[in-house]
Amino acid sequence: MKQRVKSALIFCAKLLVTLVPCYFVYNKIVCAPGWDTGDIWDLFTVSSVAPFLVALACLLISNFTGCLQWKLLLDKQNVHMGYWHLIKLYFVGLFFNNFMPGNVGGDVKKVYDIRMQGDQQTVGGGLTATFFDRLFGLFFLNVLALAVGALFFIRDPDQRLFLLPSFWFFVAFCVLFAGLFSKRIGRILAWISNHIFPKSVQERFLHFQKRFQYYRDWKLWLRITVLSAVTQSLRVVVHFFCGIAIGLQIDVSWYFFFIPMVSVISALPISIGGFGPRELLAQSLFDRIGVPGLQSVVVQLLAYLVSLVVSLVGAVFFLTEKEKS
Repeated sequence: MKQRVKSALIFCAKLLVTLVPCYFVYNKIVCAPGWDTGDIWDLFTVSSVAPFLVALACLLISNFTGCLQWKLLLDKQNVHMGYWHLIKLYFVGLFFNNFMPGNVGGDVKKVYDIRMQGDQQTVGGGLTATFFDRLFGLFFLNVLALAVGALFFIRDPDQRLFLLPSFWFFVAFCVLFAGLFSKRIGRILAWISNHIFPKSVQERFLHFQKRFQYYRDWKLWLRITVLSAVTQSLRVVVHFFCGIAIGLQIDVSWYFFFIPMVSVISALPISIGGFGPRELLAQSLFDRIGVPGLQSVVVQLLAYLVSLVVSLVGAVFFLTEKEKS
């Protein structure tokens, strides 16, 4: 009974975090001078189709490279599965991301599928690889924003301030990686956790950290860095082509500066599917360069639609596997 109450309270909190930002986004759009509901339809023309299809292609390709990165991480954990089989699990996970709470529901589904098709030893390996795959993707997105900001916007006093969140996220990721990969720091954290958490929690942390030692390989890091560069760049470019689809003509560098921040926020399991905080942050950021609130929000919704359409491939894989079983 207590678990049900806890789950209900968490859902209500996420619903609140989703609806309150949505209200502010909506209010800012309808209060814009000359606002009319027909403005939404005016954004779309026949010429919108080609950029939208390119966005679909970019996201589709990014999922293939993203799955290859996931496979490399699984192989290091001695969880060996064929690439095309993992593609099916990857797309099924993407599909479930649309319907399970938070943005980690699909990852849970992928770990579950690996467990069902392996043995008990694959649980830890699958969980570690999937967790690090998500973690490294967010880390590289943050590096993209920091690099583009340092190259193009550090001299702009209006945009320089936005380098600070990316910088502190970068520092936080580095500290986290140090704790996970450094044996010396790991022992210090284990000693600290021994005085705070129960012994069972400490043992799980040590076991988890031990699995991360498999990733102390510079060749692996080089490969996943290249793959992340391709994967995350393609996913940012999806927003660029969604912008072109509604006639938004701004330099792609703005997307590489702003979208990583939006992606990190939307990846946090604090709202339902990332809605609300994602649109509010995107509207606030793009407003600084003169993009109307309606257009910045529609770009986010179009990017989500692209993700939803591509994830339908996972629905096909899921249903066909069910039929076979």
